[in-house]
Amino acid sequence: MRRKREFDRAYQEGVRARGSTILIVAVPSLHPVGARYGLSVSRKFSKSAVVRNRVRRVLREAFRLRRAELPPLDLVLMPQEARRHWRTPEAAEELVALAQKAARKLAERRAT
Repeated sequence: MRRKREFDRAYQEGVRARGSTILIVAVPSLHPVGARYGLSVSRKFSKSAVVRNRVRRVLREAFRLRRAELPPLDLVLMPQEARRHWRTPEAAEELVALAQKAARKLAERRAT
């Protein structure tokens, strides 16, 4: 996801799933390509650009490695904990679990 309107749609219509280190906002994808993601890593997370860029790289790689396992959603990924050592395997595990949790929430929302 790159456009502001895609992020706005996710924030307005999406469901949130919070893990120990990542918060995701998920909305059903309008594109047939499967899961897509956008990153939101602000200065509020960390004042250090080095730290923010490291987290971005880890989250990008986690998504790339596990994309086939993710439901077809548009995801906004937001890190929550600046002091933790960010590792790709842990981030990938949490990303898959949170995406599945968000998919369940969206299914429940559609059912009611």
